Amino acid sequence: MIEKRAAMREQINQLAAKFLQRCSQDVGSLRVLLERLRIGDAAAFKELEYLAHRLSGTGALLGFESIGTCAAAIERLAEAQAGNTTPDQKVTERLTEYTARLEEEIGLRGRSYESLKLSESSPLP
Repeated sequence: MIEKRAAMREQINQLAAKFLQRCSQDVGSLRVLLERLRIGDAAAFKELEYLAHRLSGTGALLGFESIGTCAAAIERLAEAQAGNTTPDQKVTERLTEYTARLEEEIGLRGRSYESLKLSESSPLP
């Protein structure tokens, strides 16, 4: 039983580490989509929504609530713009601010990840 728990902890830690790495790449993708909005490509809203949804769900699943919350804010704002033919400059600015906050959270979680790892003595949820 102890070996099973240790194996589960290791799998969770590996998934969390991969998620944090992917988050950094996804922030780059979010920035590219924000640039598309700035030049008038409203279709980028749907892609922003999808990417933020993925980050939000996985972040919440793996216990990175702050990342999930930041991504959910991006998702909701992008979703509310679906169907618009021209990106609103103020909305794009808010999305840029939310993305910067998300990037900060990812950086904080990445730097402190070692302390967040499940220890051998901690019970699994």
